Amino acid sequence: MVKRQSFDAHGGWRRTMEFSVYKQLVTKEHFIAYLREKEMHRIGESRTYISRIVIDGEEKIEQTEIDFFFKLDSEETVEIEWANYWGDFFGDASRKTKTVESAFGMIIIEIDNSIYAISLGRGHSYANNFADMDFGFDIAEIIHDENSIEVKSAKFFKQSKNKSLTQYNTNSYVTSEIGESHELLVSKINIAEKYSNFNLYSYEDKMKFGSAVKIEVSSYSPVDIINIIHELHYISLNEQKSGTLPRMNFLRNNEDNQPMIADLNRSLLNAIKNREPSVSLSYYTEEDGDILIEPANGDQVEIIYERRSYTLDTYTINSIGQILNEIECTDASKVSIRPVNDRRNQLNLLKVLDYSIEYRRKDYCLYKGKWASFNKSYMEFIEREIVKVNECTNIISAFNLTEEALERGKEIQGSNTDEYDQVNYTEYPYNIFLMDKFNFLLLDRKKGQHFYKSVEFADLFDENEQSLIHVKIGGTPDLRYCIQQSIHSAEIFNTQSDALEVHNIQKVRKVAMLLVLQSENMFLDDGTIDFSKNNSIYFKIEIIEWLTKVRMLGYIPEIIIAKDLRGTASNPVEEAVTAG
Repeated sequence: MVKRQSFDAHGGWRRTMEFSVYKQLVTKEHFIAYLREKEMHRIGESRTYISRIVIDGEEKIEQTEIDFFFKLDSEETVEIEWANYWGDFFGDASRKTKTVESAFGMIIIEIDNSIYAISLGRGHSYANNFADMDFGFDIAEIIHDENSIEVKSAKFFKQSKNKSLTQYNTNSYVTSEIGESHELLVSKINIAEKYSNFNLYSYEDKMKFGSAVKIEVSSYSPVDIINIIHELHYISLNEQKSGTLPRMNFLRNNEDNQPMIADLNRSLLNAIKNREPSVSLSYYTEEDGDILIEPANGDQVEIIYERRSYTLDTYTINSIGQILNEIECTDASKVSIRPVNDRRNQLNLLKVLDYSIEYRRKDYCLYKGKWASFNKSYMEFIEREIVKVNECTNIISAFNLTEEALERGKEIQGSNTDEYDQVNYTEYPYNIFLMDKFNFLLLDRKKGQHFYKSVEFADLFDENEQSLIHVKIGGTPDLRYCIQQSIHSAEIFNTQSDALEVHNIQKVRKVAMLLVLQSENMFLDDGTIDFSKNNSIYFKIEIIEWLTKVRMLGYIPEIIIAKDLRGTASNPVEEAVTAG
């Protein structure tokens, strides 16, 4: 509960109150036992109230049980730091203190075998413990008015906006971005005419939605509040959610969640040891702007477990799984990883893993080393947007990577040492082969001009289509790396259109990615491709972000899919570690 003051119609002050309503995921008996453990005691007797609500002229009756628990912490004397800070400056050496007491209250309402809690005072710390963290936003998806959003706070889970907080205020345009996970929404509400007899129908104040629903209650009696909770209960069971508020909830690392975290860590360890396709590695890990692990540059990597280090043959799940089996590792969360040439940059292994699993009917994934779950709206939102990515994708067999194609590229590469760099990684001679076959302009290993001499804007340029093409061979980590390269170069070229004049490129119409895959998991029987078949949440978010960003910059997005038809990958770094 929050108390605040505002002006009444006559310009005077009036005191208002806000109640936060949480839905509980435990029985009333369990919740009451928990409150008693926290030394909260019952006020009065349990009350029974018959709640009546009317929908389209039909009355719905529910018997409710209401309980009130309360605790007042013993008074504590604390120093007033700001008063003493300035008191010293003005020569007052006396220590100023204040008496503080903390009140905890909880109203428990049982309706139709569902348990709701109204937190009072500092009771929110207890109401949160067993709360359905999706409840507030589930209600918001049904009743919030999209045209009156005052504040929308969100975390972003993607390369460009990792964990940043964004707020949208009144009169601003509000939309959902890929990777956006909402934490707070403040808006008026808008419910259907059939609910015109509800208290909620005439509710005119802003409502706040998070894990709870926060209501301004000054004009309501306790009986009205009970009816409002009955109304919220009915709406949550009988109305469809809009699906416009996708969100991610991190699993708190507290005592209550330890069994769940242990189960998820155990599933992860088994996936690594068994080299399952549901787990893969990030090709590079960036923290505070620094790239800590970048095996594509030849960094040798080692893992650490129980104070002993083990050097990886290759930076792959296969190599890590082999070592974890050999050393009989029992807990993946206790494993660290670091580059051999910079042992100060040691990370927990979970921070570089991309892994998703369905557990207890929810989708969980690792994000930056922490377990998180996505609500249904988040998953449905991603699946809808992936369809748009599929629509701009073509499978072209003429681009397939074969031993013959690679040999032809190497032959051209070796025939002119002045024109071509003499490097061994597979993509370079493959790009030379494509240049020769399709009369493309080779940009691989060539940089831009002016301020971007270190930027490789693309691997190839199709002059007929005016298309910048980034090429990547491999699995999910490789594809994710390619996505970020493509976004980065498109953003720069959009603002510095003369950056490629050194290569006689005056105009770019298309931004394309050529993805060469070994895995068949995303190919459908009808010869098309479906990126939703990839199990990596990271990959899906990032490829949708790529599509959105390219279109926003004014280019035509295109994804070309080819197959790697060689028997084995010739470079361990390019080993396909596919997450789907």
